[in-house]
Amino acid sequence: MKRYSFFVTLIAVASGCLALMANLISGRLGYFGPYIAPMGVFFFPLIYVLSDVTSEVYGYRVSRWIAWISALINVFFVAGIMIVVTLNKPAPWCIETDASIKNLLVGTSGISGMLRVSIAGIVASVLGGWVNDIIFQRMKHKDGKKGFAKRKLLSSFGAEIIDTCTFITLAFLFTQGWSIQMYLVQFILKYTVEIITEPGAHLLANFLRKKEGDDVFEDRNKFNIFGFEKKVN
Repeated sequence: MKRYSFFVTLIAVASGCLALMANLISGRLGYFGPYIAPMGVFFFPLIYVLSDVTSEVYGYRVSRWIAWISALINVFFVAGIMIVVTLNKPAPWCIETDASIKNLLVGTSGISGMLRVSIAGIVASVLGGWVNDIIFQRMKHKDGKKGFAKRKLLSSFGAEIIDTCTFITLAFLFTQGWSIQMYLVQFILKYTVEIITEPGAHLLANFLRKKEGDDVFEDRNKFNIFGFEKKVN
């Protein structure tokens, strides 16, 4: 792989934006038929789609680094807003705006909102993405370049289970609207997106492989969560 890749930069930016969009809107619960789920299901599954493409073309390490970059973007975004609204007094005509921002961050009860959702989202995406990358790379080691659809869907299946259980528990446990059904609904919705987007992800992976000119094949069994390869003496 080239030392600097324009396409890797685009994927990192897209992943960061999708993470922000998912965490920003996930505090809003909405109906899917008779059931309730966070609105972030429209955006968050696409992060795993990009992760699969990245893992396929660039390898485990780059996929992990992009995941951590997305997490840091969310940390800086929420921390920056909280610092401003906490330390700076609003103008008299912006009091309602200030209250709306604080409500967005911590909710009316003080135990929900984007702050809690973002923490839950970061933890869930890091753990889920790690599982996704490990399963994906182990299957790629076995199958080579063939079988992208199989490793994408199977790795995402395991990752979405971890992600959904972690996210729903950390973000909504003991809040209004939380229920056991929320886990199942969120998982089904997110995995449906994974299935629908598989053909597009396959085309994107093939396009990037041709553009980059090579395929990173990482033949190793130890996967560090931060994306650094452990040296074996």
